[in-house]
Amino acid sequence: MGYRLSELSERIGAELRGEDLEVEGVSALELARERELSFVESRAWLSTARKTRAAALLVPPELAGEFPERSLLVCPNVRVALARVAQLFWKPSHPAPGISPLAVIEEGAELGEGVSVGPWVYVGAGARIGEGSMLYPGVFVGAGAEVGRRCVLYPYVVLYPGVRLGDEVVLHAGTVIGADGFGYAQEWTREGLKHLKIPHFGTVEIGEEVEIGANACVDRATFGVTRIGAGTKIDNLTQIGHNVEIGEGAIIVAQCGVSGHARVGRFVMMGGQVGLAPGAQIGEGAKIAAKSGVSGKIAPGEEVAGIPAIPVRVWRKAVVAFAKLPDMVKELRKLKALLGGKK
Repeated sequence: MGYRLSELSERIGAELRGEDLEVEGVSALELARERELSFVESRAWLSTARKTRAAALLVPPELAGEFPERSLLVCPNVRVALARVAQLFWKPSHPAPGISPLAVIEEGAELGEGVSVGPWVYVGAGARIGEGSMLYPGVFVGAGAEVGRRCVLYPYVVLYPGVRLGDEVVLHAGTVIGADGFGYAQEWTREGLKHLKIPHFGTVEIGEEVEIGANACVDRATFGVTRIGAGTKIDNLTQIGHNVEIGEGAIIVAQCGVSGHARVGRFVMMGGQVGLAPGAQIGEGAKIAAKSGVSGKIAPGEEVAGIPAIPVRVWRKAVVAFAKLPDMVKELRKLKALLGGKK
């Protein structure tokens, strides 16, 4: 199915310049074909954009003049426009509604209208699956767990007993929700140091429109709730510890580790491999650069980087100074030699 540029301009709030062509897809500049739309976010891509075969381009106003002979959709935020256009062309091949004869549905489980339950899915006693939700092959839903409406659980997702998902949650393959947190008490005995497991009585609650990447883990609370706020997006291979609370609309990139009892405010953005110490508190709208280590508190709106994390403006200066340390050491040795009367 194609769309005329005039139709797309109305849908995304862009200005159409040039011929009103029909496009049948969207792609990257170097991959786009003659009947596809592509995009240019910055001047760094001008050279590639001039060679693209794309029929039309999404561009910001400041770059529109670079393409006088092309059809353009001019919009202030190209990335947002791209997301909206791409959703129009994206046709996921989800399974049709129905329950596979190879699935196991325990007595007392409730399945809403239009659900899809694939082969080798297990749904425990008292679990509830909301209408239109899809459980791909191999999914495990523990006793008493709740899955909201129009959720998608990809293969081998595991929901431990009693966890709760809001509507339109997406969990990618291999993700585990509700495993025990890492809680042990140490005791010295005649045989050596023993680690005594602390049982976890709590649960996990995940808000609406949360998406969690593949092979991520969200641990259940020791007591109470581990909570992920609505609209938050969590990347692959991320660990969320027990009793963590993450606010609405946060972005957490791959391989982050959030230790137990940490608090992450609304709209926080965390780069890849960030680590939060137990009890860390991240204020609303804060940004944490990749590979940073955070303990204590980060103020709302603050941008930090490094281990331990410090304000990013200070970190940038520190990185520049660190690269100069070898030369500075040489200079220091020369000064010491001069002061000591040595050549």
